[in-house]
Amino acid sequence: MDRQNRHKFFKGIFVMPFLLSLLFFFIVACDKGSSLYHIKGKTMGTTYNVKVSTAKEFNEKLMKEKIDEILIRVNNQMSTYQKNSEISLFNQFKENSFFKVSPDFFKVAKFSLSLAHMTDGHYDPTIGPLVNLWGFGPDGKRKVPSDAKIAEVKKLVGHTKMKINEKDFSLFKSTKDLYLDLSSSAKGFGVDKIMEFIKTSGYESAMVEIGGELKVSGLKAGKNLWTLAIESPENGGEQKIVQLKNIAMATSGNYRNFFKEGGKRYGHTISHVTGKPVETRLASVTILSKEGCMQADALATAFMSMGLDKSLKYAKKHQIAAFFIYKEGDKLVSSNTALFNSYTLKGI
Repeated sequence: MDRQNRHKFFKGIFVMPFLLSLLFFFIVACDKGSSLYHIKGKTMGTTYNVKVSTAKEFNEKLMKEKIDEILIRVNNQMSTYQKNSEISLFNQFKENSFFKVSPDFFKVAKFSLSLAHMTDGHYDPTIGPLVNLWGFGPDGKRKVPSDAKIAEVKKLVGHTKMKINEKDFSLFKSTKDLYLDLSSSAKGFGVDKIMEFIKTSGYESAMVEIGGELKVSGLKAGKNLWTLAIESPENGGEQKIVQLKNIAMATSGNYRNFFKEGGKRYGHTISHVTGKPVETRLASVTILSKEGCMQADALATAFMSMGLDKSLKYAKKHQIAAFFIYKEGDKLVSSNTALFNSYTLKGI
């Protein structure tokens, strides 16, 4: 992700899943008359790629226009980098009343608050003030703040400070300075929206990817699973190969989005308990979800905050397909849930 690009959507709040090397082994025209179409562009401070395999008529120009319209709409709803986006207007709203938002914005906010509750706040869409304090937000200058400032800003954070009204898609914040940030779920939501559009347009075999977060539908060329590789953050590290159908995948990690001060390394994942960057052995987490990319995206972020032991326990309890890369001494090793292993190539 180009973090110097000032138009970016999610600069530095939640890292682009750097570990995901998308090695797509596409087979073009395996079936008589089928073709693979590739649409690509820029969005949310990164790139997107859409691949559709079909024997039907396919208008690439028209599809790209529609896809770009969807992504612009998501940005207009949930980008904290746009001063007049819905989320920015909500964050600027100081009145003691509910703020009405669009159905899509409400859906992502409701999901994020629900996950915050389920993870005891390890995932918290109101963590933004602390993220900004450490310099990982819009226009941030990365530095270690004082303990007094951390304690002051912590008072602004807490998912329980928000309420929702499902009758009219409105949100309420009990403190006027509460700051909502949906960057760890909205990118995945964008992937889901594009895939929904492709399928309603009559195409079943597709892959949608934004900055490494992705979702696949159907079979490639009508008969092959989509094959992807998750690579180690270290060059030459071991790959994990997965074969997928009708599922989303997202990765989160701290290896690229960090700064150093006083000889210590500070990652972008902030603890809601300490108000400081999480100290964890985890290098990355990859999630597979049949529920969609929004869920995979958010869970990967939540698990980075929870740490290895709590994440493994949570993943097993809730039957989540999860793959972890973490430090063991000076080495990087990996672990995964049994459900994740069922998607790997011959169990490797």
